[in-house]
This record gives sequence, structure tokens and C-alpha cells, in this order.
Amino acid sequence: MFILKLAVIVISYLIGSISPAIMICKAKYGVDIRTLGSGNAGTTNVLRNYGKKLAGITLFLDAIKGIVCYFAGYLVFDSYEIGLACGLAAVIGHIFPIYYGFKGGKGVATTMGLCVVAVPKAAAVAVIAALIIMAVSRRISLGSLLGIVIFTVYTVVMGYSPFVIIWALIITVIIWIKHRGNIKRLLSGTEPKFSLKK
Repeated sequence: MFILKLAVIVISYLIGSISPAIMICKAKYGVDIRTLGSGNAGTTNVLRNYGKKLAGITLFLDAIKGIVCYFAGYLVFDSYEIGLACGLAAVIGHIFPIYYGFKGGKGVATTMGLCVVAVPKAAAVAVIAALIIMAVSRRISLGSLLGIVIFTVYTVVMGYSPFVIIWALIITVIIWIKHRGNIKRLLSGTEPKFSLKK
């Protein structure tokens, strides 16, 4: 049974390693999105380089990865914890994709999809807070960084199980590490803003 669980977690990592941002931009424009803008294979970079339509598709597909992998683990083993582990594997795959030299996105969209189905109340609070922060600051990265912190704090305050809290902390640390460049720019005041009008 342990081998089977491990296999499903590994498969979740492989699913997470599929990069819609890279595949879509390569197919439509013949360009590796990682050579443009921030160099990140994610929704924000697609948005800044190719607009809302492709960014929306990227966001949706990245989120679906987290959802599918969570339910794969949860339904196959009837285990919430295995579902969370599979979802985390998908996030790690998105950030460090084996198919693309371990250089992927920052994990926010995949994490969002995962959290919406796995911990819906905490996710709802975090997403609303993140959107407000983004709207006020006009900085996507700030909303993402504070949103995942709020998500984790919610799990602690509301008394979720130690497994869920540790799981949330791991995701938070990973996302903050991947955003270290954004953090430096936020602190120096050079982080790009987005236009609400656009």
C-alpha cells in the first residue's frame, strides 16, 4: 500500500510538471515564455506578455492540476491526508517541472486550485484578502504573498489538524522562497504595478 501511495504522489508531481504557460505560448507564438519578462512560467508573466485571454487559460489549467491531483489521492485512498500530499506534489511539480529543466512557475495558481477544494473556507478568506490587496496595491505578487500567509494563519486560528497546518506552512515557505525576487523589489519599491484599466 505504501508503494501505491508513493506512486500516486509521484504521478501527481509529473502532472504538476506539465506547464500550460510554456506549452500554450510555444504553440501559439513559438516562444518559451521563460525567455520573456520575469522569466517565470506562470499566469502573471503570460498576462504581461500576451494578454488576458492566454493568462486566463493558463490560470485555469494550472489550478486544475492542483484540483485533479488532490482528488486523485483523496478518492483512490479515501484519505484527506494523501489528497493533500498529492496536491503538494503537484505544486512542487509546477515550480520544479522535470520536463523543463526544473524551471517552472511560482506555484500560486496550482496552490489556489488545490486549496479551494481541499480547505475551501480558508481558501475563500485568503482569495478575497489577496484580491483586495492586489486591487489596493496594484501588485499581484503582494496579494499572492500575503494571501498564502492569511490562508495559513486561518488554519492555525480555526484549529485545523497539525497535518493541515504543517502542510500549509510548507506551501507558504515554498511560495515565499520562489517570490524572493519580488520581495526584494517590493522592499525597494521597484516591483511593477498592474493597471486596473487594462
